[in-house]
Amino acid sequence: MSCHNRPVNQATPPDEPDEVRLYAELATRLKDAHARVRKLDIPDGAKVALVRRLLVVTDAAKHDLADAARRLAKLMEELDEQAARAADTAEVCNPLRHKGDSSVR
Repeated sequence: MSCHNRPVNQATPPDEPDEVRLYAELATRLKDAHARVRKLDIPDGAKVALVRRLLVVTDAAKHDLADAARRLAKLMEELDEQAARAADTAEVCNPLRHKGDSSVR
């Protein structure tokens, strides 16, 4: 079985130093994204879906580095938006109290 006229089990190493650098940057960003997803306090099903999306990005990097970078950027933007919405909800539900205020609300 082959993909792009190349056996599946043989990955072609990047040739150019810039390409190597881009792979390294994407690998670091993917590692950070996986760590961020692991820390999310969301239902397991939603977390599994996010991990699957990250795996798709990882697989895309084997064939099209630019596409993988775009996919990862989009996913991270969605996570940022979700975090911002969650923070807005938390502020409404748990207003900040002054340090000396020990009353329970």
